[in-house]
Amino acid sequence: MNRLANVLLRSVLITAALASASWSIAYFANADQAIQLDDIANRIMSGDAFQQKPLASLAAVLDAADKRSLCNPREIRAVAIIRLRQYEEAVSAADLRLAEGQLKVLRTATDRALSCVPTEGFLWFIRYWIALSHGGSAAEHFHELRMSYALSPFEGWVAVRRSPYVLAIYETLPPDLKEQARQEFVAMVNSAFVEEATRILEGPGWLARKELLAGLSNVRLDLRMQFDKRLRTDGFNVEIPGVAPTEFRPWQ
Repeated sequence: MNRLANVLLRSVLITAALASASWSIAYFANADQAIQLDDIANRIMSGDAFQQKPLASLAAVLDAADKRSLCNPREIRAVAIIRLRQYEEAVSAADLRLAEGQLKVLRTATDRALSCVPTEGFLWFIRYWIALSHGGSAAEHFHELRMSYALSPFEGWVAVRRSPYVLAIYETLPPDLKEQARQEFVAMVNSAFVEEATRILEGPGWLARKELLAGLSNVRLDLRMQFDKRLRTDGFNVEIPGVAPTEFRPWQ
């Protein structure tokens, strides 16, 4: 991590410590609603599917949370994640007007959440991603990506969402972020996120496959073999360290 990232991380940790008292007060206020929103956010992060209508029914709850003056870390983090899913749904529905409105709401929710929970690595990634969605240069926002890695280096569902976007621009990354991207990919395989890692390698990670696969040498052999089998089933015949080459049979 470079010097700027270290300075930013120290600043974030100091801010979090100073805010801890108000956090504890806010946590117990509106606890039931915070738990409800946190449960939905965690299900979103773990890949559960939600139809647009049920999420839309949360409008009043989300708006109330946005207007609350006290900072409840669990609630405010959840609001940002739910807003992200609502934006993704608008994009999937090709509703450009709705997507534009949702993106503005998401940006506000993310900035507010980071002012309350500056140690949440996924929120830093959302801020980085929003900046690029607005046409910003990736290089101008690498500090936000570094903060995301520093605060959430090996969190499975964060990695699953972050890795595709990072590997899509792998060749433009500075050396430290390339290393972070490789380590994250290896950690996914080693944590048995084999299906997710397969999808990422076959997609945005394909151009960087040699460097990504080279890092798998210390991953458990059974997981390397599972990964190899998934790739071959999908029609991708690659060399994985320590896995003996086999005849290419997609039906295996």
